[in-house]
Amino acid sequence: MKKFILIIILLGVLFMLKPVSAIIKDSIANIMYRGNVVTGTVAVVNGDGSYDVFISESDRAYPKIFTLSANPDLAVGDKVRILYKGGCKELPIILPPTTTGISLFESQLVYQEGEYMNAYGATWIAYFFQAESSHTVEKIALLLNKEYEPGIITAAIYPNEGSGNFKPVIGGGALTSGTTDGDTLPSELEAPEWREIEVTPYSLVSGTWYSIVLSATLGWKVNWFGTNENILPDQWRHISTDNGANWYAGQFELTYKIYGR
Repeated sequence: MKKFILIIILLGVLFMLKPVSAIIKDSIANIMYRGNVVTGTVAVVNGDGSYDVFISESDRAYPKIFTLSANPDLAVGDKVRILYKGGCKELPIILPPTTTGISLFESQLVYQEGEYMNAYGATWIAYFFQAESSHTVEKIALLLNKEYEPGIITAAIYPNEGSGNFKPVIGGGALTSGTTDGDTLPSELEAPEWREIEVTPYSLVSGTWYSIVLSATLGWKVNWFGTNENILPDQWRHISTDNGANWYAGQFELTYKIYGR
């Protein structure tokens, strides 16, 4: 009788092993599936906090996907990461952007004390750089200080008529731009600072020349530092006194740093 009971118990244990192992296997698979992240491309910005997204190279955008990002700043064409909530492909959500660092690509770091160009009101300053490789631009740093309160200043990248001292092409609008509060810059009696200005990511093409254009909203000046010595070939600045309608060239090197990926 005892042997019979022992056999029954062993059979019960063996019977339970299969479903337990199956449950474990299913749970692991489910966890892995829930953690599956795919990529997508923003197709439509809906204006209500949701986005239509081409997921995993699909030619049909999945509609009205919301994001976990607290301050989303997505535009059509942006790459995003998609997580399926609970492992359900009918419940996609856009993850916040990764914080992987950006790199410095192009720069001009030479300047002299007291040597700068002014941007204020309708007076814009343009300077040129050549993309050393194909990469994005996501941040521009300029060496600046201010006279009184210039207000919001804008750093923008425009296409260029050609190479070197050709003027920027303003009519079609900026390729990308960003702003910063010029009132928070050091005063003209203080040393300038490298002011970093985030811009909407834009892809630059290797070997192509672009124009960095600096402008300020008010009549007080923002000073962009550089040098009139050690002029590089074709490195000329341009000044416009009518909001970019006309440009006047002169030899002067201005400081800049171009960051991207």
